Amino acid sequence: MTVSVQNLGPELLEQVGPMCARAFDDYPFLAELFPGSSEKRAHVAAAFYLATVRDCLEHGVVHATVEDGRLTGVAAWLRPGAFPQSLRRQAGFLPTVWAGLRHFPGRARLAIQALARLERYHPHTPTHWYLATIAVDPAHQGRGLGVRLLRAGLTLAEDTRAPCFLETAKASNRDWYAGFGFELQRTEPCFDGGPPQWFMWRPSEARSDAGPERTAVPG
Repeated sequence: MTVSVQNLGPELLEQVGPMCARAFDDYPFLAELFPGSSEKRAHVAAAFYLATVRDCLEHGVVHATVEDGRLTGVAAWLRPGAFPQSLRRQAGFLPTVWAGLRHFPGRARLAIQALARLERYHPHTPTHWYLATIAVDPAHQGRGLGVRLLRAGLTLAEDTRAPCFLETAKASNRDWYAGFGFELQRTEPCFDGGPPQWFMWRPSEARSDAGPERTAVPG
C-alpha cells in the first residue's frame, strides 16, 4: 500500500498522544526521567506530545502518514522565529505538568531542570526550523515512513533556505539524522543523572542523503 505524507488534520489529533507514547516508550530521556511502568509514563508522554503538536499546528507545520484513517507517523516543526515560546504558548503544556505531578510527583524537580536545560541549549539565532518531534508507530516502523516524514520538513527548510535544529537522546537516531545533513553541536545531559542529549544543527546549505529507516524520536 502506498502511503502519502499529508498535513495533519484535526480529525487525527486524538490519535497523536497515544501513538507518540507508544513510539517513545523506550526513549532514554523519558524512560529515565519517568521510570516505572509504560502505562504510567504514557500518561505524561501523551499529554506532552499532543501539546507539542498543537503548538506546531499553530506556529509551524505538522506532517503525518495515515493508513485507513489510522495515524502511523507524525513530524512536527516550528517555523523560523517561532522559538522561544511565549508565556501564552507555554500555558498550553499545563496538562503535561498536571500529568507529571500526578503520576511522578517525585520527579518534578528533574522535569523542571530538563525543560530549563533544553531551552538553554536551544540556539535562538539565526532563526531556523525546529523539529519538535518525529515519531512512527512501532507497528509501522521499518517501512521508511520516518524518512519520508523528515524529508517533507527538510524540503520546506531547503525551499526557504533556512537552517534546522533538533535534539535527540538516542545514539542510533543521532547517526540517522547525520545522514540528512545534521551536525553535532553539543552533548549534554538534560537533567542530573540523565542520559546524554545530542543537540544537532543542519546548515541552510545542507542537502540530505537518507540512510536506512530507524525508529524516529523527538529531536
